[in-house]
Amino acid sequence: MKVTSPIGELPFTVRGVTLHGGRVVVEGELGAWRSRIEVSREDIPMLARAFRGPLIAAGAAAAAVVLLRRL
Repeated sequence: MKVTSPIGELPFTVRGVTLHGGRVVVEGELGAWRSRIEVSREDIPMLARAFRGPLIAAGAAAAAVVLLRRL
């Protein structure tokens, strides 16, 4: 993975994914720095908004495939 920031592009290497206190915790390294990302239940609406477009497109593509197979 790659993170783009004002200081440039840095690689993000995932070292582990765990559940901790109801959160998904991703531990890794961002460039030379040890990093931790926590995703909680409160983050779900924000993630849903971010994925809305790709999910709608995937749903439409799946529906088209089903319709074409029925024909």
